[in-house]
Amino acid sequence: MNFKKVLVGVIKIIRPSNVLISGLTISVGVLILGSESFDIFRLALVAGIVGVLIDAGANVINDFFDVEIDRINKPHRAIPSGLVSKRFALFIYFVCTISGLLFASFLNKIAFAIAFFSSVVIFLYSYVLKKIPLVGNFTVAFITGLAFIFAGSVVGNFKGALFPFLFAFMINFGREIIKDIEDMEGDLKSGVRTFPIVRGVNWAVAVSVSVFLVLIFATIVPYFIGVYNHYYILIVSIADVGLIFVIFSLISDRSRRNLNRLSNILKFEMLIGLFAIYFGSLRW
Repeated sequence: MNFKKVLVGVIKIIRPSNVLISGLTISVGVLILGSESFDIFRLALVAGIVGVLIDAGANVINDFFDVEIDRINKPHRAIPSGLVSKRFALFIYFVCTISGLLFASFLNKIAFAIAFFSSVVIFLYSYVLKKIPLVGNFTVAFITGLAFIFAGSVVGNFKGALFPFLFAFMINFGREIIKDIEDMEGDLKSGVRTFPIVRGVNWAVAVSVSVFLVLIFATIVPYFIGVYNHYYILIVSIADVGLIFVIFSLISDRSRRNLNRLSNILKFEMLIGLFAIYFGSLRW
């Protein structure tokens, strides 16, 4: 067995950059929503580890079911490129998911229930839900936003998780539609009926743009009702400028290369939004 090849394959299939963002999002969420009455840094660390492991499992099971599509759209991925076998990928999935749930059990019952629910929905998404137009997009966006509800459950602060949940849901809903437009070639050949395939690219672009426009206006609301301070509006304005760029670029250039670039920009936008919420929540 070539251990170097196996290690490269494992790293490639779990997608470290994505899972680290998930873990960071949850950890920062716990820090934002918690208080000094909690062992806040320990909780943030454990919750972040749960996020990393559950998300890693999600990436693996998604690749497991998507192998034929990825042979066309993304042949460089671990399974279609031959770095990881389907059987070994399934093993990695179970190790990551079970480990994530084990760490979640050290938090509280509600946090564990959310982690378990997320794991089940992630499997169902990868197996069947992603094939249903808009339902798959909604599911991914909901699970991404649920990370903040999970963070809130760790410290018993669900109210404070509402705006982060909504923002994460909207930006990921729009991003998932963009990714569906990018993956149309492979999806068509594999018989997957995504929204751009069923209703056309123009409709898909229109829905994605509409979601981003609503999101831009929604980001202003928490500042004016006093939820976050002036640091929030300064930082979130940067994210809003980025969203405006994405909107115009999406309308003018629908090439696969640009769609992939916009998808990556939106991933960075989520980080900016996270920093905006963090600094906006500080009480100086």
